[in-house]
Amino acid sequence: MVHRLSLIQGFHVHATDGHIGHVDDFLLDESSWQIRYLVVDTSNWLGGKWVAVAPTSVKRIDWSNREVHMALTRAEIRDSPNMEEAQVPSYELVPRFVIM
Repeated sequence: MVHRLSLIQGFHVHATDGHIGHVDDFLLDESSWQIRYLVVDTSNWLGGKWVAVAPTSVKRIDWSNREVHMALTRAEIRDSPNMEEAQVPSYELVPRFVIM
């Protein structure tokens, strides 16, 4: 089955030991157009940040409850690479507009 990625944005992320954040975005490989990472926003947790998690870590997607269940613990997700470590170009990290 095929789904639009935008449908998954905002879904709650559940690690093997509980809730950790939500899906904020996706990072694609420019040459193959494959999803390289899910960007998970863990800012609801103390010291939270945006981290890049491999899509192979997804166990299942619960469409009715808007949840992504991962095969990783909360600590493993928290310790995942941030956007700089995932080698995201700086122009991708800057907002699309500037408010002056």
